[in-house]
Amino acid sequence: MPDNFIRRHFVSGVSMVKISIIMPLYNAAKYLEESLKCIQQQTFTDYELICINDASLDATLRILEEFAQEDHRIRIYSNKKRSGAAYSRNYGMKKADGVYLTFLDGDDVFDEEMLECAYKAAEKYYTDVVIYEQKHVLSKEIHHKQQVFHGEKFRDRYCKSVFEVKDHMPQEFLIWPSGPTSKLYKRIFIEENKLEFQNLSCANDLYFSCMVLMLSKRIIMLDDSRVMVYARDHDEPSRISSNRDPMCSFEAFLHIAEELQKRNKFMDLYQHYYYKFYNAVVSALIQCKTEEKQRAFYYFMQNEGIDRISAIGGEYYKALDEYIKTLVDQFKTRDYNSKWFVKQEQGLNMWLNQKPLSAAVINLFQQYEKQQKTIGIWGAGANGVSLLKFCKANNLHIDMMIDKDKKKQGCILEGYQVKAPEEIGDILQVIIISARYIYKSVLEELSGQNIEVIDINQFLWIY
Repeated sequence: MPDNFIRRHFVSGVSMVKISIIMPLYNAAKYLEESLKCIQQQTFTDYELICINDASLDATLRILEEFAQEDHRIRIYSNKKRSGAAYSRNYGMKKADGVYLTFLDGDDVFDEEMLECAYKAAEKYYTDVVIYEQKHVLSKEIHHKQQVFHGEKFRDRYCKSVFEVKDHMPQEFLIWPSGPTSKLYKRIFIEENKLEFQNLSCANDLYFSCMVLMLSKRIIMLDDSRVMVYARDHDEPSRISSNRDPMCSFEAFLHIAEELQKRNKFMDLYQHYYYKFYNAVVSALIQCKTEEKQRAFYYFMQNEGIDRISAIGGEYYKALDEYIKTLVDQFKTRDYNSKWFVKQEQGLNMWLNQKPLSAAVINLFQQYEKQQKTIGIWGAGANGVSLLKFCKANNLHIDMMIDKDKKKQGCILEGYQVKAPEEIGDILQVIIISARYIYKSVLEELSGQNIEVIDINQFLWIY
């Protein structure tokens, strides 16, 4: 049992509330009542709900006050001027009395057993962090209960005993749910490591979320297939995410590197850091709303950004795994106009050639074949071709090849004609996504259809 176990539960002999839920709110009235009711319906009741009203202009404060009149666990604080989610979350942490912390947003919906399951796991394993599943869903589907399949090897690796990031491969960093709302944190761990959210216009939770995992010595994933947090996808004009600045991701990772160096942690984590950095920057590029912003950020990375990031690593950057270094160096060696970062030409083929992983993919397809389920592959790029060739070489049956790009539709790949999404109809029961970063958009495209969707890139690390 860790030395600070007793300290987690008592301060000066006074028992503390078990969990502090911190909720930053700006113009959240549209969905706030729904979210507050979901919290009140939790099977776990020993919590406080700290609501920070960030100078909202709508009915957010009125709704909070109405709920607080009936529920003493709700504590309301108001910023005098709009200060952003990072400031609000940091303020909420300072006001929290709980043994554990979690962060929830005012437009999301939570499984009614989320707090109970996470708390039991935290107490059983004496964790710094408990991770549970979060899923982005459309508003009309936010109350549809969902599960995430985890194979026995995944559960043995992450759910049966505590682990540290440094003891796992860099690629595994991507399969643990990111963001602050998919975790329960030990408050003393957060305070002792002086972790706060970074004051950026967007991606302000990136530093906090990465550092939490990188510094934790006792992490566990909840051994539960249920999705515990349903994050609502919608396009509100006031939302920061509608106009994301990719430079915020760069600034976050610059800060992460500096802090890892300062805390003498870079030596153990530099492989994980650069792999996570590469994927975060590529994601930021893809999310750019305009060609102008995307091009400007790419040339910044090519002419300055990579040099600054690699300089921080020094000798560690030179010692990077060859595959990871090749990924990062593409910003220096490849032209923007090739749009290689969208095509994601590397990756899948390498993993399919590794025997344990290839065997898992073969087993996946064979299981569906035994169940007589029809299977399609979505994505006709380099990864899609690699997966098709793999299936052909291993006598795995495919019923359809799909791509949203009209230029690819009608082309013949390994004997399959590429179809448009609207041609799926009721033909397919399973779709395997070959391209990266399109899982969410594919779900939106298939909204309302009873089709199981699997991202093969993620599956390779959770079989």
